[in-house]
Amino acid sequence: MKKKWFLVILALCLSLFSNLQPSLAQGSDDSLAALQQKGWKIVKDGVLQRELIPGEVESFVFGVPGFTWKLQDLGRQLQKLQAEFRAHPTPELRKAIANHRKAIVSARRALAIARAGEELGEATPPKVSCAINFSYDAAAAQRTDVQGVLANASATFSANCGFTGQVYAYAFAKTWYNGAETTQTVTDGPRSGASVSATASASRTGGTPCESYGYGEMVSYGLSPSSYSKSVQNYSCPVLSTPGPTPTINGPSYAGVDTCTTFTWTSSVSNGTAPFTYQWTWNGAAVGTGSSYSRSICPGLNYNYTTNTLGLTVTDSLSRAGSTSKSVAVEKFGSGGGCGSNGQICP
Repeated sequence: MKKKWFLVILALCLSLFSNLQPSLAQGSDDSLAALQQKGWKIVKDGVLQRELIPGEVESFVFGVPGFTWKLQDLGRQLQKLQAEFRAHPTPELRKAIANHRKAIVSARRALAIARAGEELGEATPPKVSCAINFSYDAAAAQRTDVQGVLANASATFSANCGFTGQVYAYAFAKTWYNGAETTQTVTDGPRSGASVSATASASRTGGTPCESYGYGEMVSYGLSPSSYSKSVQNYSCPVLSTPGPTPTINGPSYAGVDTCTTFTWTSSVSNGTAPFTYQWTWNGAAVGTGSSYSRSICPGLNYNYTTNTLGLTVTDSLSRAGSTSKSVAVEKFGSGGGCGSNGQICP
């Protein structure tokens, strides 16, 4: 693509986007210089990219070379989805492959429009009174609540003229959990129209090998089609360093009864990762699984005094356990008819 035509098409694409700075739509080398100041680099004719952080890349494509490159990029993503499907033939992966193929068809449509536009020659395109608002985003990272990965993607498009656009969001997460690989793939779109929106989110709990990927794109079908996209790749899912749960038993340490009485003990937990599971024991025997434990104690015929151990084990969502215990003295005053009745202690 000749530099003059490259700049003309670049300026036309940028002039349509109302949420870009005016300096990006001057129709000269200033347009390219402004983009380069923001970190954009020319990868090839019709393709500009910038890497925000390692693994997080934004792409802007336009014209025949740009959408030719985009088709290749979408094709590589499709091959990866197909490989995942062969390993794990889930319904969600089948749906993702179908939607990704639709995105490829749409990119071919944009390529055809761009090719038809180039056939008109290198004349300066007419000014267009149109404002296009759009956004696109993607994220892929390790989870911070539990060991695992997550991915998110979103894209929006709206135009106040006859132009239409397309949005597509794709999120993928994969970890190794309980001796097996587990994945989640979520796509939204492609959606086309003058005012569209999309979002996708995927998350998995587990350890290595792990991976997450987010991809969000917006395509404008204007006089010269163009596309913004963002892709993010992550391979990190370290074991969290947060401590396991530390439980505490709250409640009476003495229970004296001369009639049947119900006593309740509650738990409080510090550290660990919710949700929690609970196991209560009374002198070693399992008696309850809630966050609190109630026990009815009744007097016997004769006076009785015992020292008992109330135990509690709390397990968090990462299978880490913490235990504690409380000594509970139980005094049963006799109900009558034998030694120790009426509160008298037997010799």
